[in-house]
Amino acid sequence: MEAKIPQNKTAKDKTVPRKPVPRKPVLVVRPLRDQDAFLRLMDQAQINYQYQPIMRIEPVAETEPEAQLIKTAITQFSDFDHAIFISANAAELGVRWLDEYWPMLPVGIEIFAVGQQTAQILSAYGLEVSSPQRQPNTEGLLQEMEQLQDLQNKSVIIFRGGGGRTTLGETLESRGASVTYCELYRRMIEPDSLVEAQRLLEQSCCLVVHSGELIQAMGPARADSIDLQLVVPSDRVAEVSRKLGYSNIQVAANALPESMLQAVQIALGS
Repeated sequence: MEAKIPQNKTAKDKTVPRKPVPRKPVLVVRPLRDQDAFLRLMDQAQINYQYQPIMRIEPVAETEPEAQLIKTAITQFSDFDHAIFISANAAELGVRWLDEYWPMLPVGIEIFAVGQQTAQILSAYGLEVSSPQRQPNTEGLLQEMEQLQDLQNKSVIIFRGGGGRTTLGETLESRGASVTYCELYRRMIEPDSLVEAQRLLEQSCCLVVHSGELIQAMGPARADSIDLQLVVPSDRVAEVSRKLGYSNIQVAANALPESMLQAVQIALGS
């Protein structure tokens, strides 16, 4: 006998609603920070993400041989015309060294920061800081800062991590400056953390990298991750990523937390 559908009911009523397929998480691999504004914004935006830092920042200890180079540069700080801080890490560590050897900082040195976060750290220390506004990166610093255009007979100290890019120093030297590097920390890839991040990448819809070093450490794009979205802070890092085989790349306006969050939201279509 043919089954009858009860009155006031339709066959469609018996259909169980399909649950939406949950989106895979975003993977963030930037180094661990005490207060990470980007991750805080990700939480506020209720974006599902996994955080697996693959790099650690290792300050140069005063007992290491490299510390003597830092001490020499710091004690000669008053001899420089300009001081440039490359990153938030360089600013945080740099002011500690300066505070130890200069209870009262010498006057007449122009202070520059590559990014706004770096500038904020230096300003909180009581320094008057100049930084690029339209393009908060090395290229912006070189283009926007009028004081860094003609550097004949000027001396510049650059606070940074070991093995950083040479673009800034080489350009300043081409403009006539004498450049000294004060390398305060090392960027160290953690092998075990890298393996875990590469495993998590298989379960992720989007990878966020804040530097070329991080995407190079993660390695070439996998054949099975053709749909993976990649968020990067600059055209330079995007170009590095393309050479590694990544194609779905969202370039943020800059590396600021708000800009990186916006790029993630665009990549996710939200």
